[in-house]
Amino acid sequence: MLSEIDYQEAVRRYKNMRVKGHERQRYHALILVHQGYSYREVGQILLVDEETVRRWVQQYHERGLAGLRNDPQWGGEHGQRELSGEQVETLKRLLGAEAMAGTKVGSGWTNKAVRQLIAERFGVAYSKSGMRKLFAHMGWSYQRGRKPATSSRRRPRWPSMRAWGRPWCP
Repeated sequence: MLSEIDYQEAVRRYKNMRVKGHERQRYHALILVHQGYSYREVGQILLVDEETVRRWVQQYHERGLAGLRNDPQWGGEHGQRELSGEQVETLKRLLGAEAMAGTKVGSGWTNKAVRQLIAERFGVAYSKSGMRKLFAHMGWSYQRGRKPATSSRRRPRWPSMRAWGRPWCP
């Protein structure tokens, strides 16, 4: 089914942890089918439908290993689409020039507030993880806020043995 070169490349891509999970799963399915497993067995191993495995093999036959790669148009929440380059630039300007409600300009935005802003201005819904990817694409860092430590959270300290002195002397 697979040529030796394609088999080795599929194994390499499957072992590469930088490849997204769904894409790795498709390479794994192809490797298992090549090793003689039936579509049903591969589906049971990978917890997918037999027809899905059949479709992946068909994609390989039609387009080679490139047919198993993740398409940039796929993924995200159902119906989620990416912002265009122009929209990303507009978003950068908005986040730099405007302040989140109740804060000063430059004090930062929450993930939830940015998702709401994007939904209102651009009509696009992003998940939390999708926002992290968007921030990385924009060259921004995603930072989680810290809760300030309060004295009530500290555990009581027990006195050390030295403070008590010796209980007895011979």
